[in-house]
Amino acid sequence: MLKEQHMPIDNWAIDGLNVDVEEKELLRLPLSQPKNFGHPLASLASFVDGCSGPAERALGTGRSFGAQWLRNAYHDMSTADVFAGTGGLDASIVFEMDRPENIGDAFQETLNIFKGNYINRMSMSDLFALATVMAVGGCSDGKVIVPLKGGRVDAAGPGPSGVPEPKQDLQTHTASFAKQEFDTFEMIALVACGHTVGGVHGVDFPEIVPNPAPTDGIRISNSLADNFDNIVAKEYIANVSQNPLEFGQNEPTRSDFRIFHADGGGMISQMATSNDFFLDTCNTMFERMINTVPSNVKLTDIKPLDVKPRKLSVTVNDDGTLSIVDDLIKDNGTRILVHLSSRSADPLLVAEATTSRGQRGGCAYRNCGLSFTYYTFDSTIPAEQGISSFTVEIEDSQTGKSTSHENGGAGFPLPDDILLVLALSRQSAVTIDGISQMRLNLTAAILNAESFTDVPLIVPQPSNKSAPISPWTQEEVPMRPLGKVDGTNFTLYAGIWQSSSPTSSAASTHPFDIVAVGPNKTVSSLLNSWDDVPRE
Repeated sequence: MLKEQHMPIDNWAIDGLNVDVEEKELLRLPLSQPKNFGHPLASLASFVDGCSGPAERALGTGRSFGAQWLRNAYHDMSTADVFAGTGGLDASIVFEMDRPENIGDAFQETLNIFKGNYINRMSMSDLFALATVMAVGGCSDGKVIVPLKGGRVDAAGPGPSGVPEPKQDLQTHTASFAKQEFDTFEMIALVACGHTVGGVHGVDFPEIVPNPAPTDGIRISNSLADNFDNIVAKEYIANVSQNPLEFGQNEPTRSDFRIFHADGGGMISQMATSNDFFLDTCNTMFERMINTVPSNVKLTDIKPLDVKPRKLSVTVNDDGTLSIVDDLIKDNGTRILVHLSSRSADPLLVAEATTSRGQRGGCAYRNCGLSFTYYTFDSTIPAEQGISSFTVEIEDSQTGKSTSHENGGAGFPLPDDILLVLALSRQSAVTIDGISQMRLNLTAAILNAESFTDVPLIVPQPSNKSAPISPWTQEEVPMRPLGKVDGTNFTLYAGIWQSSSPTSSAASTHPFDIVAVGPNKTVSSLLNSWDDVPRE
């Protein structure tokens, strides 16, 4: 949930491996790598700018990412049958966008934004939940912070139809919300909360908002549709609402009017009277909405770490040493000391981390509880001793007290069994028969390589590269030994993976793995980022 603020990062270049370079020439190339990689932009968080922000600038007037992300999550969840234990927030909507109940470009626009943040080791539905939390936080400027849990499981195919539609009668709506386990009062509250931002697009609903030109006939839900507050309820009670779902020209589509009157007007009046009541109620409703999942799915709390490693990097050098570079994010403290441990768990040395070019991170809205400073440390240690983990000590210069962060007592892992050699690695796009394909040309250093029989490079690929979500396949290519690094027990291995189909932008957002398999043990380097591999 970080919005990163970046200082300019100098360009750098490395003389590295070309596909046609002979192995003997490869071993002469420098193994060192640059230490300033910068921080990759957290695109989902960076999209959060008020309630419209980049959406309106990129997608057109009247577009609100907050409204779109909320609508996406509700439409995905709303076909749940809580009593049968089925459905809920499970990302089944990616298979359901051709249904009339999911009309409009908003869903595809939302998924296009999410694709770059989705990896095969998390669920798209967890991303939906995170986006809801961020949307509500951004639209309310931190007045509504929805608690976040994780562990959702994506559906393998479409779910049942049944998203509530404006033309349906009150009885149908009440029954649909009841299956979602929302009673009449909660139905009123959830609709009011969801419709306090955004509007209705005439290009999608001409029967509700006619004359779509020139701005696709957008009718906002209230006079301040970019602000998450109770104005939607206040204007309804005052009979001055601009919401076409309340007082539109087409009576059969005045679904909000019917819903707000379902209890005689009591709940909507209470929400209009007190903005605090409105915000508290919306917090509860949205938390229940994103936590509605199939009965066999168990959610767990997510709590941000006080200290989190950001960009771990260990490099084997041709002088018999290892270079260690790491970025940390932390929430407080004035001095950062990093305690390194060798492979034998013996202490190595203490490195002091310094602020990384003044970079800071945090939410774009208030009260989210996240405010971080980026710190960087680097050290050089004997390759013979190696590295296994580290702990972080934060010293407060004002009080003289220090606190130790040990990752639950195990330390932050930093194994050196498999080390990427980025200076000798490249990613590129190649054109074959007029079709652009990706190529990943990697070199890695394997510790005690004689213990392993196979070293595969594993690149996850979506089976349907044009879909926002699909089953993923693990494409493996063998890496071959090139020779030992002088003065160390590391052996260089090289491997080239090339896509077998047109380049997929989603594929390059998914981390790749390197695994060394032997008769007695298997070691791995997981979640390696394409962003770290230099481009040709």
